[in-house]
Amino acid sequence: MNAIIYTRYSPRPAKDGDAERAAANEDAESIRLQVDICHRYALMKELFVTETIKDPETSARQTPLFERDGGSRLKCLPSGTHVICSKLDRMFRSTADGLRTMNYFKKQGIILHFADQSGCTLDLSTGEGEFMFTVLLAAAALEPRRTADRTSKAMKHRQSHGQRMTSARTIPFGHQVDPNDPDRTVQSPYEIVKIQEAHGLHKGGVSLRNIANQIGPIRGKTLSPSSVRQLIARFTDIAK
Repeated sequence: MNAIIYTRYSPRPAKDGDAERAAANEDAESIRLQVDICHRYALMKELFVTETIKDPETSARQTPLFERDGGSRLKCLPSGTHVICSKLDRMFRSTADGLRTMNYFKKQGIILHFADQSGCTLDLSTGEGEFMFTVLLAAAALEPRRTADRTSKAMKHRQSHGQRMTSARTIPFGHQVDPNDPDRTVQSPYEIVKIQEAHGLHKGGVSLRNIANQIGPIRGKTLSPSSVRQLIARFTDIAK
């Protein structure tokens, strides 16, 4: 019985020099480890691996499986093909995408396997495997959201204590880089006045575009309507 191995790793922030080389080495090792786990699983299941598909620097949360460069090739496999992936989150980070793909594979007669799911194997040709897949899929989709929530809360906490967490261009309205410490922020009296002015105009029924024209440039440019909305949203924070 023929089998296809699928591997993936997530995008990384751009880095330079030694850090970039270290990240590249780690990515290569991730792929090698995934392939090795899948080959050992195939040997145990007496499956013959004919191809290894790779999706490097690809977000499973943002890009459904069949829309990825490598993953799209799994949509045209002949019936009876086995697809092996090391872990569920290497293939899916979206509950909807996982369930949609599983149903498609079932209709096409394609058998999906996860070789090392929390120390166990997962064979979706069985009812138990399909049940566990559904449960674990929800957990895989939840994990990055929880991470993002924790990161967002931590950043907001640090920002509230004056630590700069973003580039100078994206510091929240009402603050500026501390001239005495570039790693911290302080209130910007000029922008606070502009926030108050924009809030008053908005309450008076002035359109966002006209507000932008009336309050004038901020940070060297006239604000777009969406940026004016962000400016107004800061009124509650500075009023505390």
